[in-house]
Amino acid sequence: MRREWFDPFRSDVEVVFAAAEQLVQKYPEPMSEHALEQLHLVNPLLRDSGHSYIGYIIPLWMQLSDGLPPEKAHKLSTACLLHMLYFLNQDEVMDEQPEDVTLKLSLGNLYYVDAICAYSELFSLSSPFWTYFRQYVEDWAMSVTGENSIDYFKRSPLLIAQKAAPLQLGAAGSLLLLEQERRITPVCSAVNIALMTLQMTDDFTDTKQDAVHGNYNSFLSHISAALEHNYPAHPVSERVHDNVYNTQLMNSYVDIAQQYNIRLTSSNSGISHLEAFNSYLCGILGQTVHDIEQHKKMLFQGGFHYWISEKQHLS
Repeated sequence: MRREWFDPFRSDVEVVFAAAEQLVQKYPEPMSEHALEQLHLVNPLLRDSGHSYIGYIIPLWMQLSDGLPPEKAHKLSTACLLHMLYFLNQDEVMDEQPEDVTLKLSLGNLYYVDAICAYSELFSLSSPFWTYFRQYVEDWAMSVTGENSIDYFKRSPLLIAQKAAPLQLGAAGSLLLLEQERRITPVCSAVNIALMTLQMTDDFTDTKQDAVHGNYNSFLSHISAALEHNYPAHPVSERVHDNVYNTQLMNSYVDIAQQYNIRLTSSNSGISHLEAFNSYLCGILGQTVHDIEQHKKMLFQGGFHYWISEKQHLS
């Protein structure tokens, strides 16, 4: 299936990752080796890297939709990619507390420095870019520090996008380079919906893992609200665990994403690739729920029917 939001930009993505690799190869060992490994893990040209495209692809979209010069689009995209890796490391340290925490934090700071250098080549010290930069980082900081006490998804689904607020820099930066600052608010509002949908799909996949680690999860919030469970203030109850695959709750969760997708597609953001990307995410979420439902139906029909179905699937 052709992905309109990605496939036409493969050559641009290749340029961006090549530029990032050139930068991280200059890091001292063992940071350089680990940086290259991380880049390969998120490189969609090498493997299925999940949905991290939004962190760096917006300038490439706007190269086509708005005429952003390729050199500036690639430079901004590379800066956004490195900045994204910085936040990925930060999130992993906070959420999973990995054994190599020192390496993750040290490497993250190298990413951060290179991202700032790249941004500085595009935006002067007096540019409004740095005001947006600070605001998005503050939004991120407030979000991650409040996750243990505030039920963001229950308050408003869009609030879960604040954890990814710095990823809006690709859109804000592109519009500033195009001298179209007036479009930043409506375009970033549209980007925010995509970031929310992305978080919803990740949370649905990671529900059980997040429940074990005590990480905030929007699907756990959705279940908890329906069951009148006080989340995230109290540990996830057995009743919440038992309703993870509740058909009505899964479908109503998908409905929330679909409602916001309608809002995005009618927003006239001017970035058709963003609309296509968000619709793709909604489709992935809906298909995942459908697959779970089919799996449940086969189990209800009996062990032999399930065994036959599995054999047919594998053959």
